[in-house]
Amino acid sequence: MVIQARMKGLNGIAVTDHDTIEGAMKIVRMIESPRGDNRLGNLIAIPGIEVSTRQGHLLGLNVTMSIPRGLDVEEAIERIHDAGGVAVAAHPWILFKRGIGLDSKILSYGLDAIEVMNSSAFPFWLSARKCREFARRHNLPQTAGSDSHIPETIGLAYTIISECETKIESLMESIRKGLTKPAGRGMPLSLRVKRALDALRGVS
Repeated sequence: MVIQARMKGLNGIAVTDHDTIEGAMKIVRMIESPRGDNRLGNLIAIPGIEVSTRQGHLLGLNVTMSIPRGLDVEEAIERIHDAGGVAVAAHPWILFKRGIGLDSKILSYGLDAIEVMNSSAFPFWLSARKCREFARRHNLPQTAGSDSHIPETIGLAYTIISECETKIESLMESIRKGLTKPAGRGMPLSLRVKRALDALRGVS
């Protein structure tokens, strides 16, 4: 996965597996290892988690501690903040997945940002439009992500940080301040089919 990220020209990746940080920490250790693959260059690995809250999915960026699933979204956000992380609403408007929605009540949750582009969202253009309009209307920082479960989809959607930062905490502060630009495109049908078939086979 990390080799693919570098090949796609990404400077960093956020690893946010569902309800576990084990995969994220494994990637971080691999990249930071002095015996790491030299093809990775200076790739930045941001550890994180995608928490399944009662209201929907929530991304915790720069989180290195487990957060249990099934929490109320406000409590999950509080735990992310206590861990020094950034709380992002994952695919808040999306079909066939659990987003927390774009209701005005989410403004009281304490979110740091909204993922306005998620390459796996369907229909992508409608999801992106609704999320971006909501974020702009309420002056919320915006992010984008590929939501990759297979290597081929890495980098389809990504977040551009307007300041050249290499330290993770500085990157997180840039997100909090809204110094970001979402970019990318939706997942092609062929990759949607491959991802679905891999999921049925138990491949991740």
